[in-house]
Amino acid sequence: MTGQDRDSAGGATDRVLRWPTPRSREWAAAFLESAEHNPNILAVVAVGSAVRPGVRSADVDFVVICRDLSAVHEDPPIEVDLRTYSVASIEDRLKAGHDMLGWALRFGRILFQRDRFWDRLADAWRHRLVLPPSKLARARAANAHRHLVTVLQFGDADAAHEQALSYLTHLARAELLDRGIFPASRPELAQQLRAIGNIQTARWLEDVLSGGRIRLSDLDKLLQVAV
Repeated sequence: MTGQDRDSAGGATDRVLRWPTPRSREWAAAFLESAEHNPNILAVVAVGSAVRPGVRSADVDFVVICRDLSAVHEDPPIEVDLRTYSVASIEDRLKAGHDMLGWALRFGRILFQRDRFWDRLADAWRHRLVLPPSKLARARAANAHRHLVTVLQFGDADAAHEQALSYLTHLARAELLDRGIFPASRPELAQQLRAIGNIQTARWLEDVLSGGRIRLSDLDKLLQVAV
């Protein structure tokens, strides 16, 4: 976990390095201000490539830990995903290798916390975080591949590009997890793959991230080898 930790949310939006839109930052500032006065919310952590240095991407989501999930009624802009978790479920999720919570603890930026909740959670789990299961990432990759085949049959190039990116992202994460490496943000995956010698997957992922197209035959070949 990185970033300066404070109970107050004042100036917290500065801890996100890049914002996808001005309205996303404005919404976040208002949400964090309301969180200070809402005892149901224990912590708000920014995750995604927007909190990672050295990349251009500005994808940002919020992990929100609360006492009562049913009491959270936020409506963020479409470019921001709000992931809410009950405090009662955190321990079991972390023991099972929950990918989002694990990412938040490793790389996230704390924007708000009540009574040092996130600090204490990080102290308790910093040296015993469980890696997410690679088989789940492979299952997600296989599902994305099936969708990719379908959209290509309909000639939908934009949807095919989206599914190719999803497929390669999940496959990259599975490869890294098999090596005991926690995947960083999506723009960093290719570099992580190169570090373990998986050059071809790294190249394909970079091509898709840059807007390139990959032949279905190449994807089929890769799926047969990796899954």
